[in-house]
Amino acid sequence: MPKDGIPRGPAPAGACSIRSTGASPNAEWSIAAPTGLSSARPALIVHGGAGPVPDSERPLRQAAVERARDAGWSEIGSGALAAAVAAVRHMEDEPLLNAGIGACLNADGVVELDSGVMEGAALRAGGVAGLKDVRHPIDLAAAVMRDGRHVLLAGDGASRFAREHGIEMCDPSIFITDRKRQELMEGADTVGAVARDSDGRLAVAVSTGGITGKLPGRIGDSPIPGAGFYADDRFGAVCGTGHGEAFIRLGLARVMVVELQHGMAAGAVATGAIGWLAKSLKASGGVVVIGREGAPEAAFNTPAMPFAIAQ
Repeated sequence: MPKDGIPRGPAPAGACSIRSTGASPNAEWSIAAPTGLSSARPALIVHGGAGPVPDSERPLRQAAVERARDAGWSEIGSGALAAAVAAVRHMEDEPLLNAGIGACLNADGVVELDSGVMEGAALRAGGVAGLKDVRHPIDLAAAVMRDGRHVLLAGDGASRFAREHGIEMCDPSIFITDRKRQELMEGADTVGAVARDSDGRLAVAVSTGGITGKLPGRIGDSPIPGAGFYADDRFGAVCGTGHGEAFIRLGLARVMVVELQHGMAAGAVATGAIGWLAKSLKASGGVVVIGREGAPEAAFNTPAMPFAIAQ
């Protein structure tokens, strides 16, 4: 365990890693001088959400994240965006994770899904929120980004856009596989992936069912660039998971990239962000980061955050 008490990555090259002991962070956020980072090479980090995970589910969720890592890494040759989207798309099909099938239920017992994607070359981003009938929300977020007219679409308008652009639709019931479990779901917040390809391009993708028992229509940080995710090829890309309202109030993802811009190392950015999250708003969560160069990093202050790395 690091001296600051915050579990973090990276994992060994080409391997996966999980930390399952939470701690109270005390890392201070300060500007650090750039460190000697290795030359850029392809990298991918995937996480399955941060929170209190039942012991019986920890290895199963870790295995799901590793499968997503493998799905994303198989697409890294097609670029960072393709890899990040492929990893998240896979997690939307993993019933133990809070994205797509098996996602948590709102106060009305309905699944409402949010998703976001961003690529760092031209700062293009797309987000979708409050989806009930789109099979893979990450596909729709990517379509919104490619369309370019807007950054965020929600509810019926987002579903209409999906139908008009040939995105796969579905009956909302497909997302409910175990209603009792989904009503009580904890520790399976936003899933996400951050990737860097061989050209140094960066991308991030996220997807979530939000939080259990949320008010209908609630939108968290996951579809909002600068809150739950951000990517800039010049500096790095980040993705968060945890108490979405806190990420929004702090604009945490954008601030993390600004710290990368100031020369702070990716590992220090990750631990500093979690320290700030806890110190300023007493909130919990986790983050994953890939800088312009160097290895992926992760940090969290929850009992667990399954994550896996390939590079």
